[in-house]
Amino acid sequence: MVEFSRYRMLPALRAIIAGPVITAAGSLPWSILVVLNIKYGKSLPWASVLMAVYLAIFLRYLNGWGPPRSTSATRKTLLRARGLSTSAWRWALAAGGSANAALAAVFIVVSRFGWIHRSRAAIPPTSPWTVAVWLLTGAAVAGIAEECGFRGYMQKMLEERYGATVAIAVTSAVFGAIHLSHGFSVAILFDVAWGAVYGALAYFTGSILPSIVLHASLDALEFFLLWRFAAPSPPPLVKLDSPAWFAMAMGTVLAVFAFWSFHSLYHLRGPKS
Repeated sequence: MVEFSRYRMLPALRAIIAGPVITAAGSLPWSILVVLNIKYGKSLPWASVLMAVYLAIFLRYLNGWGPPRSTSATRKTLLRARGLSTSAWRWALAAGGSANAALAAVFIVVSRFGWIHRSRAAIPPTSPWTVAVWLLTGAAVAGIAEECGFRGYMQKMLEERYGATVAIAVTSAVFGAIHLSHGFSVAILFDVAWGAVYGALAYFTGSILPSIVLHASLDALEFFLLWRFAAPSPPPLVKLDSPAWFAMAMGTVLAVFAFWSFHSLYHLRGPKS
């Protein structure tokens, strides 16, 4: 019985390990390159050019290119970076975009109570356009690496063994756990929720491409807002004032629209096995 239980757990362990490892393989080079760029030639964002080349190779390899040929088909299946029809793209972006916006509205309300505070990143003095390119590259790296690792390989491996519900739940929990490196706060719950949104999109469409677009776009917006507007210290605690009530109302409307869009996407594409 013990040996059987261990055998049953092996696919889950492989998937849980694969997600963070693939994510690290996609994102760690950027952490090194941007530090070198800041130290050497920070007036030009040369690290972004090198990272774009690396990401192209990274994506091609995960999608089946390169040796060993014996794993090519498996890599392509697990990545599931397949193209979608115009209708599928429309509903996927509507569902994911409105869900992201609804969560962002709740995030704003929670932040106004002082439960979450994001500090401005320490960026060395250089030209604004260089910083903008760095931020866009960082958002693209996060979107591509994390979606390939989590909603691609990890979730697909779990789906094939345990079904979509368990796969999305486990992947989202692990996705939230890796963000504990930013510190423990209520924000982790939002990372889990966003992970579930991207997981549902990948499952309903059979592709990680919409999740990559939405993930990178949301991160880019967050990075720019933190760069330009983040306060150096947590804001004072507030009560439920008019802006907070407005954010909650908008969040409710957006959540309803997101549910309707996901429902339409489900019937358009059907669940994926």
